[in-house]
Amino acid sequence: MVRSRVLAGGVCALAWAAALPVVLAAPTDGGFALDTPRGAWHAVLLGALVAVLGLGVLALAGAPPRTGAQLVAVGVVAGIAWGAALRGFMAGVAGPASVVSWLGTFGFILLTSAVVGGLLGYAEHRRRAGRPGRRLRYVPLIFALDPSALLLVLPAMAGGWALAGRGTPRGRRWAWAATAVPVVAFVVIVALLDAGRNVLTPAGVDAAVLLFACFGVLTLACSIPFRAAPPPGPDTAESRFTVGVRG
Repeated sequence: MVRSRVLAGGVCALAWAAALPVVLAAPTDGGFALDTPRGAWHAVLLGALVAVLGLGVLALAGAPPRTGAQLVAVGVVAGIAWGAALRGFMAGVAGPASVVSWLGTFGFILLTSAVVGGLLGYAEHRRRAGRPGRRLRYVPLIFALDPSALLLVLPAMAGGWALAGRGTPRGRRWAWAATAVPVVAFVVIVALLDAGRNVLTPAGVDAAVLLFACFGVLTLACSIPFRAAPPPGPDTAESRFTVGVRG
C-alpha cells in the first residue's frame, strides 16, 4: 500500500514538474494577460499548479479532503491542472504554429477536464462511503468529445481497471499491455514525421515526459471508480452531511 502511494505520488509530482517549464516560458510566450486566450491559459495553469502544490502540502500535513464537497472541489482543481498541462504538451509539439483559442482551450479542454475531474472526485466520495457508482467508471469517456483523445483515454481506463485489481491476473496483464498503445503511437508518429531530432532536444524531452506523466495521472484517476471501498476509518465516516450520503 505504501509503495503504491509513493509511486502514485511520484507520477503526479513528475507531471507537475514537467508542466512547470510551460509556466516559466510564459513571459516570452504571451505572458499572463487575461484578455488573451494564451495569457489566460498560462494564468490558469500557474494558478492550478500552485493549488495542486497546496493540496499536496495539506495531504502531507495530515489534512486531506474528506467530505464529498471537498473531494469534488479537489477533483475539479486537479482536472483543470491536468487539462492545462496537457495543453502545454500540444503547444510544445505545435511550436511557433501553436494557436490558443477561447473555445478550443477553455470551452473544450479545460471545461471538459474540470467536469471529468469533479465527477471522479465524486466517485471517490461514493467509494469511501461504500456506495460506488458503476456508471462513474465511464466518466473519462467525456473526453471523447474529441475522438482523438480515445488514444489516451481507453488505455488509461484499461490501466485503471488493472490498477484497481479487478478481473483475473490474465485479464489484468492484457489491460496493462493496452497501456503501451500511447507509447507505440507516439513512436510511430515521431517516425512518420521524421521528428526524432526534435524529441531529443530539451523542449522535446520535456514535452514527451509531460505527455506520459499526464497519461500516468489519468490512469491513476481512472482507477478510482473501480477501486473497492476502504475499510472503516477516518476517511470513510463524516459527522456531517456530505454530498449525496450521510457519513
